[in-house]
Amino acid sequence: MDLYGLIGKPVKRSLSPAIHNAVLKDLGGVYASFEIEESDIVLAVNGLRVLAKGFNVTIPYKESIMRLLDRTESDALNIGAVNVVKVCNKKLIGYNTDYMAIESLLKGVKVKTAAIIGAGGAARAAAYALFRLGAREFFVFNRSRQRLLEFINYINGLGASAEALKPDARADVFLNATPMGMYYDDSQLIELFKAGSYDMVVDLAYSPNGTRLSRMASKAVDGLSVLVEQAALSIKIWTGVDVDRKKMKEAAANALS
Repeated sequence: MDLYGLIGKPVKRSLSPAIHNAVLKDLGGVYASFEIEESDIVLAVNGLRVLAKGFNVTIPYKESIMRLLDRTESDALNIGAVNVVKVCNKKLIGYNTDYMAIESLLKGVKVKTAAIIGAGGAARAAAYALFRLGAREFFVFNRSRQRLLEFINYINGLGASAEALKPDARADVFLNATPMGMYYDDSQLIELFKAGSYDMVVDLAYSPNGTRLSRMASKAVDGLSVLVEQAALSIKIWTGVDVDRKKMKEAAANALS
């Protein structure tokens, strides 16, 4: 069987194995999660170079993985983060399906302004997708001021304007690109959302009954939908097959129950 997988930390509670295996088993593949310490990342990636056909990358390695790749696709380079790696003749090629998933799920939605919580690889992918969808004004929040300033510079470099999120911000989309609500307490996230005015929520975090943030919004794209879409796009990159999203989402729901 062909091996695929996920590397990151933490990944023990990840739904990715259930989602991918729901369709990969019919394609002769199997998917596993690997929780990797930072000190072991080079060894792990070189092992997958030999053993796997492809793998996903999650926090905290979406940016640092790029230095270990042989080639990176142009959109992933523009984002500065990789969440999908295809193995071709022991060569590693990096892609980003995070932005593709957001762009796909928001297709047809008018976005001119956006608030993004977080400043890591997922936040960069979100900003890139929202910019491609028409957003030109961004409000951003991150606990680290240095990361915040770097993210603001990144968005400005796309050709949009960005500034730190203010309590009374007004935007078309409020997007959570952090693990708050999934692995960490979401109190600060909820406070930020309630202080402003937003037409729609996109939450990259997920939980069994939907995150508190997604439940509070009148219109929301939940993290599970984003996870399934980016997973389907990952499989398309690895195998060339366009797989059944409904089957993958059912598997995720069963794993959460």
